[in-house]
Amino acid sequence: MRSVISECVLRELARTFLGESSGILNTESCGLEAQPDAPPHGDAVLALEHLGVPVCDTGASRAEEEHLRRCDLAITMTRQQSYVMANLFPENMNRYFSLIEINGAIETLLERRGESIDSGDWIEQARGMPSDDLDRRLREAAAFLATQRREFMKPLAGVPLNIYELMTLFSTCFHQVSGIHDPIGGASAEKFKCADLLDKEVTMLLHGLLALACT
Repeated sequence: MRSVISECVLRELARTFLGESSGILNTESCGLEAQPDAPPHGDAVLALEHLGVPVCDTGASRAEEEHLRRCDLAITMTRQQSYVMANLFPENMNRYFSLIEINGAIETLLERRGESIDSGDWIEQARGMPSDDLDRRLREAAAFLATQRREFMKPLAGVPLNIYELMTLFSTCFHQVSGIHDPIGGASAEKFKCADLLDKEVTMLLHGLLALACT
């Protein structure tokens, strides 16, 4: 449910943010225990209707090595899933981030450059670039993210603690705050709450990547 919602939201945001250049952002969703070729879960469809986002043309697929070979970043829903991916596909481990974690990391890197998501009209700047230039800059931003030491990054945007400090001071809540947890089986309100959080975090992710690409 979560990865499909994220994929569809990101595709729709790319069209809204980038217009004719939206095709440079290729997104795929997959799962650690997905049933290949299964249609999107009914709850995911309802959640997308709640968000006003069209269901994208996607089917379930299980995470495989080929996915990792062709991706610049692999975004998981929880930090624990990142650990599982790192054990399954260790040669790609620098590309794994949880969705909440990567937004904290992007905020950290922007602050080091004296910038923030709100300090410039990054969407307008990105729309004004030739597609080839924007594609190159986004790939460079993703590669730069993958080379950074995680322990000195913020675990989530807006929180001054870095991951090392959070693990030291609040280890019991560390995994809770760095993940978006599966609402399947819960009440409708919980599923819509999850969808709203995904929408917020995916919007922040794309906005942040564009900010990194433009600075």
